Amino acid sequence: MKGKIMLVSFISSFLSHCALGTPFQKSDQWTKLDIQPNTNVLVAFTEVKTGGSFWDRRIFWSRVSDVRNSLHTNTGYLGGSIRREFFGDYAWTVTVWKDEDSLEKFIFDREHTRAMKEGDAAVAKGKFLRMWKPAREVPIDWDIAIPLIREEGRDL
Repeated sequence: MKGKIMLVSFISSFLSHCALGTPFQKSDQWTKLDIQPNTNVLVAFTEVKTGGSFWDRRIFWSRVSDVRNSLHTNTGYLGGSIRREFFGDYAWTVTVWKDEDSLEKFIFDREHTRAMKEGDAAVAKGKFLRMWKPAREVPIDWDIAIPLIREEGRDL
């Protein structure tokens, strides 16, 4: 019996940390802006631990989808990816930008502002990290990015 409990506990723990991410997708602007391997680009990461009710989370993920669908309309957006745990509470995003102005305009964009306001009830905690990287180093592997966010990110 003790062995079965340990096995169930292991499987539960394992599954709660299984995550799936979308492939990093470069936007058309990457080519239009002639981003070269040595061009420094702004990489922005977020990590969110979700909470709240089922409905809070449903609204949160709906707004995340809306923001993702509108990303290509933002000047200076070069690409991005999202990752989330299957059965856990964590999700991460990475977006890459031409410069700080482009990222700031996105943050205050109507769709992103709406998502932050309406999805806030589902955010138990979160972190944000920005860093400049040569384009040749993008995308950054999630196994490297997640510890960086947790160690160097600032609270949302």
